Amino acid sequence: MTRDTHHSPGPDELRLQAARKRQELGETIDQLMAKTDVKARAAHLVHDKTPEQVRENTRPLLAAVAAAVVAGVVLWQLRRSGKWG
Repeated sequence: MTRDTHHSPGPDELRLQAARKRQELGETIDQLMAKTDVKARAAHLVHDKTPEQVRENTRPLLAAVAAAVVAGVVLWQLRRSGKWG
């Protein structure tokens, strides 16, 4: 007679296995969500590519952008009115 050495898991062991699987599935879902979050990935990429000096002191950058916008609007108005170009 051969004894069956394979034992059936008890209710407590089954609950523990189910809890582990839920944890694994939750982690997998979190990883998939992170991969599909394009906005967050782009923001992270921009943050990584932006020099630290620019991240710490944004005023000169904002001033330059504002000056470029103002210059563009002025040139556009001058061309539109026929006084330039």
